[in-house]
Amino acid sequence: MPEGSLDKNQLARQRKKIEKDRRRKQYDDLQVQGTNNSSIVSKRSVEMIYTSKLNPEMGEWFKYFVKKPKRRSPAINRGYWIRMESIKQMILRIIDSREDANQEVTIVNLGCGFDPLPFQLLTQFAKTNTDVKLHFLDVDYPELIANKLEMIKSSPEILSILGKEVNDTSIEKSVVPFMTENYKLVGCDLKDGNLYKQQLNRLLGDSPCIKIFVAEVSLAYMKPEYANPIIEHSAKLDNSHFLILEQILPAGESHAFAQKMLYHFNHLRSPLQCVQTYPLKTDQVNRFKNYYQNVEIKDLFENWKFLIDDQLKHKIKDIEEFDEWEEFIIFCQHYVIVHATNRPVLIYDDKPIARGELDEPSTLVNVSYQDSNDSELLKSKFAAITGVGDEVLINGGLFQTRTGQTLSLKKGHLEVKTVQGDEPGPRMCHTLTALNNSESILIGGRSRPDQYFLDVYKLDGENWTQLQDLPEKRSRHITVKLSGKDILIFGGLQENSKDMATKLFLVYNCESQQYKSLKIEGSIPNLFSCSMVYNEELEFGLILGGMVNTTIPTVNDCLYRFVIKEDTIVVDVIYQHSYLLRISCQSKLFSDNKLLIIGGVSPLDIFNQQNTILLFDIITSKLHPIEIDRDIWVNHPPIFIGFGKAEIGNSVICLGGGAVCYSFGSCYNGIYKFDYYPNN
Repeated sequence: MPEGSLDKNQLARQRKKIEKDRRRKQYDDLQVQGTNNSSIVSKRSVEMIYTSKLNPEMGEWFKYFVKKPKRRSPAINRGYWIRMESIKQMILRIIDSREDANQEVTIVNLGCGFDPLPFQLLTQFAKTNTDVKLHFLDVDYPELIANKLEMIKSSPEILSILGKEVNDTSIEKSVVPFMTENYKLVGCDLKDGNLYKQQLNRLLGDSPCIKIFVAEVSLAYMKPEYANPIIEHSAKLDNSHFLILEQILPAGESHAFAQKMLYHFNHLRSPLQCVQTYPLKTDQVNRFKNYYQNVEIKDLFENWKFLIDDQLKHKIKDIEEFDEWEEFIIFCQHYVIVHATNRPVLIYDDKPIARGELDEPSTLVNVSYQDSNDSELLKSKFAAITGVGDEVLINGGLFQTRTGQTLSLKKGHLEVKTVQGDEPGPRMCHTLTALNNSESILIGGRSRPDQYFLDVYKLDGENWTQLQDLPEKRSRHITVKLSGKDILIFGGLQENSKDMATKLFLVYNCESQQYKSLKIEGSIPNLFSCSMVYNEELEFGLILGGMVNTTIPTVNDCLYRFVIKEDTIVVDVIYQHSYLLRISCQSKLFSDNKLLIIGGVSPLDIFNQQNTILLFDIITSKLHPIEIDRDIWVNHPPIFIGFGKAEIGNSVICLGGGAVCYSFGSCYNGIYKFDYYPNN
């Protein structure tokens, strides 16, 4: 309707709406800019702890933008480190791929925020005498660029690495408020694709240099109709490479981590705008193939495996105590880096490991969610859990700190158990094994990641009694009852343990409090957070999953069968499959040779609603997926990490466990029941 045909009230409402939309856009832009503030605090933490030790030649630059540094948790530190290192490694590999050693390189950081990538690389190249002519364009909202310029001008160290400011009358100061021979600050709202195109052509259009466009979680806050033109315009320049780091939803938006991630950004009023349009790797690849001829993609854990060599991984281990592998892997699997280029240059030369096939789905197991009277008590990771009679016992674990309390779950009622005697101290990654309907045995565990325990306790009713210590400290080990008073203990030995083969398997007699080492016939590594079950009647057991080490880590994909003959344990591999690559899964062996496998984390890709739970038929060697009901997956999404199980008849109760979801908050499990119906 033409403006002239509107009456006074309609015109007033129209102006009010226009002003309201303007203020909303301005507010939303400020919220997006605000994500930069928390990000650089985390990156400063990484710079202090990691970069200063691993790459001192890069200097320390975040300190000029973060006045009050904070030390982040090990999981957040390592998460930001792999983000930053992946981008850096990709840039360096593109630079190394130049056909002409004299060809100049321009790095365009889209949505740069206060990121000091130019200062880091210029310093590193200068100190290592790397003869490459580097140029940088830092692009972001004009207001944020103005703030960055103010910080740069107040930092003589930054000005010294950038060199003398130059004036170019052909470039407007409003567009490029600061420039030196190798650096430009560019103010541009990237939602304005036409403006970006004009600035890009003006600043780089005729340049023969290699152009590397970097978008580290910046275009993610823009709707695809705004983000994709930025990619398109960048792709039209010669020698163009595009590196984008963005979130994906590999197991759907209902996965517990995904829910926490999406809520976090929505709550900050800076929602992720691209992730639901491009939720999978294949979606991102197809997106970029609209603009670039060559496209490759990996998630951050694949980058951890491919870009970071084992020597560097060992150095990282020595910098900061770390035992949050499950949380780190799930975080990494929700972030990808795409490399797209119109040149015949690829960075990754490995072939992705394909998942093996699963057999037809099984309906023999029903999964249900159980309500609890006190869900707060269940907020504990890596507690020790077992079923004693009709009672489920939960001891220790980690919430905000490690705890030593014991909980009791009986007939759906959860409470703190009143205990006395030699109560074990706070710990996690330990085991609790039922001997009978009243007694259970607690073994080992840890406090801090490198402080393993060797103490052992018996809980009889409400009374704790300390027993004979283990001969060797253990954490992330596994135990099963053999018969009578005997418990088999496996794995979890510290990696520097001597004569490991003679200590790997122990039989502990709780009555005599004596330990017996078992000789191994066959071969099996020292595993951490594997799963072990035992059939007392048929006298054989099974071991699956777990980490072979806690530095790389290498994950086991074998299913081992073992039998004990006097002082020897005979171990054989009976099955091998990529879906058995699991850390921290739980399992249950039914009397008809069916093995229920629940949860865990895979280094290949994330488990989803269809393959988190499997049923393995030992006789036919078939591996069947068990689908989780949609109502449970959406409304009570399990995150089967650091959880435990209790067996009651043909049912399995799983509870406890959870994860710190990067910097987005934490999520915890409720109570899940698995009922087996062999005659279905």
